[in-house]
Amino acid sequence: MITTLRKWVFLVVMALALLAGLLGWTIKMVAAPPFPLHHSNVHAGHTLAFIQPYCPPAPYDCH
Repeated sequence: MITTLRKWVFLVVMALALLAGLLGWTIKMVAAPPFPLHHSNVHAGHTLAFIQPYCPPAPYDCH
């Protein structure tokens, strides 16, 4: 009977440890800042191209 009780206590403790680990992992994932998709210096010109309309070179006036 003592052996069976020890097994149940061990199983309950392991289940609680698993739940605590999953809860901690979930909280860490929610609180973590999002990963940057691109390096800001490399793609700065590409983002400006979407914001500002394209203007061809001179004889054209885009204003």
